[in-house]
Amino acid sequence: MRKLPLLCLLFPLWLQAKELVIGGTLEPPLKFLDDKAQPGGLDVDVVTAIFNKLKIPIKIELTDAGARLTLNAETGVYDLVMTHSYKPERESYLLYPQQSHLRHSWHFFVRKADMLRIRYDTLEDLKPWRIGLTKDFAYTPELAAALKDPAYQIQEIPINQLQLRKLIAGRIDTVPMPLVTAFAQIREEGLEGKLDYLPKPLKASPYYTVWTRAKADADTPAMMAAYDAELLRMKRDGRLKAIYDKYGIPYIEP
Repeated sequence: MRKLPLLCLLFPLWLQAKELVIGGTLEPPLKFLDDKAQPGGLDVDVVTAIFNKLKIPIKIELTDAGARLTLNAETGVYDLVMTHSYKPERESYLLYPQQSHLRHSWHFFVRKADMLRIRYDTLEDLKPWRIGLTKDFAYTPELAAALKDPAYQIQEIPINQLQLRKLIAGRIDTVPMPLVTAFAQIREEGLEGKLDYLPKPLKASPYYTVWTRAKADADTPAMMAAYDAELLRMKRDGRLKAIYDKYGIPYIEP
């Protein structure tokens, strides 16, 4: 009889934790709703694989607005959020693990006809052009500063999936987007041959599934460490690459 309490102490309390709610924005092929309105995508498959291995139940909720995702993270609606790059100001409401599962390369997309007209070596090269940005996205400090500079023609909208449609319609001239998500949308919406991207990247950054400070508790550090350990195993044994292959995404180890 004395062995039972000791045995229980050997298992982290979070193994018996309540269901975790994980939020994300719609961003195919990383996060989307399938024809049965069930979450799918690379990000979804990665967190599902990890938390299934840890035997922690999860519920995934996807929204189309980054601002709503941020609000829900700040107010504790979500336990975790998919998928963010590091941004110092986010540390006030988010906790970052050590391991990332994705590396995004961001480029400025333009209409094919404008490839020889629009160039990008420095951000100042884009002052004559209308730039589309998405609210609550982490771009670069330079681009964040340009938002407040009237010399730049910047249009902000809350839904990232509308950006390429605005570009095609001639309402903006360029928009920075990750190659993975941009080309997925181009294929899905039949935009091949109409758009291209400028060769110099805006940035290349690792992306993480992050915990919200509003829902963190004493067990969170142990859970994050277990998450990191399992994701590292997935990188080493090929399971992470297999998820990339499933969605036709080129694998660059994050």
